[in-house]
Amino acid sequence: MQLCTKLEWLRRRGAIGAYILAGWVIQLPGQQAMRITDPYGGTGRPVAPPGKYFRIIKKNRRWILVTPTGRAFWLLGVYNVQPPEAIPAAGLARTHWRGGKRGWGVKTVQQLCGWGFNTLGEYSSLYTWPIPWPYGGHWRNPQRMAFIGIIRPARYSLLNRHGWAPGAVKDLLAGVKLGYYRGWRGRGLPDVFDPNFSRYARAEARHLPAKERDSRWLIGIATDDVDDLVGFGPGPRIPARRCSINPGWMVLVTDYQQKFNARLHQHYADPVVYSKLALERQLRRHYGTIARLNAAWGAHYFRFGDAGGWGRGSGWLDEDGRHSWISRDPCHLTGAPSAEKRDLNYFVERFARHYFRVTAEAIHQAAPGHLIWGPAALNGWGGLSRAGILRAAAQYVDVIQAGAAAPRVFRLTEKRTQGKPLALWLGLAANRDSELKRFPRGAAGIAQFPTQAARGKAYARKVLGGYGMRTPGGMAPIIGVTYWDYADSWAEKMNWGLVGLDGRPYQGRPDGKLRLPQSDVASGKTKYFRSDDFIRYVVQANHAVIQNLRNWARRLTRSGPGERNSARQK
Repeated sequence: MQLCTKLEWLRRRGAIGAYILAGWVIQLPGQQAMRITDPYGGTGRPVAPPGKYFRIIKKNRRWILVTPTGRAFWLLGVYNVQPPEAIPAAGLARTHWRGGKRGWGVKTVQQLCGWGFNTLGEYSSLYTWPIPWPYGGHWRNPQRMAFIGIIRPARYSLLNRHGWAPGAVKDLLAGVKLGYYRGWRGRGLPDVFDPNFSRYARAEARHLPAKERDSRWLIGIATDDVDDLVGFGPGPRIPARRCSINPGWMVLVTDYQQKFNARLHQHYADPVVYSKLALERQLRRHYGTIARLNAAWGAHYFRFGDAGGWGRGSGWLDEDGRHSWISRDPCHLTGAPSAEKRDLNYFVERFARHYFRVTAEAIHQAAPGHLIWGPAALNGWGGLSRAGILRAAAQYVDVIQAGAAAPRVFRLTEKRTQGKPLALWLGLAANRDSELKRFPRGAAGIAQFPTQAARGKAYARKVLGGYGMRTPGGMAPIIGVTYWDYADSWAEKMNWGLVGLDGRPYQGRPDGKLRLPQSDVASGKTKYFRSDDFIRYVVQANHAVIQNLRNWARRLTRSGPGERNSARQK
């Protein structure tokens, strides 16, 4: 049984009001049927020859995902599709699913398919996956949907989880004194130049289940999460609700040795912090002598190396942030000499290149032929990641996962990634019109919508706008959108979800209608909404995108036989 096949949805209460019948047809109220023409969720006529796995091609000034059958696929995904848990503090009891978590997995994939989604994003439950369970047993979800995998060496190498490396990798942020940095610390930043980091990344990729690495339903494998890579988030170029610490500054002021990490309960047989040594080697090569570095930085170091110990001595390695020539602003580097800023920003790109090279090679070796996705997700918080990080990602990954909340962010991201395909991260909340109305602000700094309908309109604008967005040169680089996330978050007190804490969808009257004129769909605009819920806008926007994609594929393949055959040969 394939995705959305052999199902018969009797008209369900709420937003969907749809019939999904055998034959891959989704019928929405007031709309023509949307026909999905291959089992992976592709649509329209073939735009490329069949292949073994999902891949990306450039056609008619557009980057597009292609399914193994050669059909066009615009990704509409959901992160973190997990069963909502019991929240006693919210007054919610545990939800009992018919058939247990397996029954929940089948029902949820059917539900997501009915809403027009076609991809399970990172962190989704194995009960939703279309492949056999990797930890024993032969059960797999009979309702199949394409999915994205993930490796997380940036997080788990700090613990040397499963003992896949000779030792744990050190957290660079753990060596930064609280007196000089009290900002967001996330889960830290690994010492990527440590040989144990590359060993752990290769081992983690090799230990991905064989059924996952060989699956034709696997769209790609992501490298980590930006929450595990403090400093890879928004930089100072565009004002945002959060500004990440500059990784170069972090390496400059961190201790050059770590013997114990109290937070992670890790002892290190090898105390060397290799990233700080890498920065020192860069400065040695560039300046040659400590006197030339001192002149450029306005510094008074006695020598390269250490001279008295970190935080006490006068050597470059002893730097902990106490000196006047070191900026106390780890985001903007305010007050630092221009040469120091240049050197640290250059190291940021070196650091990111090394990280992406190690993780990309690990995935290539373990799962050849699959797409490599960047971490979920760069930019973030309405901002823009540092230029060196985006350029490094573009050098090694196939798809950049990023937020692009504003046109300026999109333009700069596309420029810095040198035209690489982009998959947008999207998260929206309306706490005041949800189960979390007792927490109207939710997580600090997150923009809120007043109602679920307003949240739905924003979803439609961003998804349709993402499909139609083009660069100044006329290229359409966005290959899809992944929504964060499936359910509301009690930990963050945020109404992120398609469903609430109790698992019920945010859907309103079943008889409400939306009108999406074709001209507005093509331009990314949305008008004439008449509804009072979130899910209805999601359904209509997803449907409009897929219909638009189908029309694009039809126009692309409307050429004569000779031209069509030559395109297939390419």
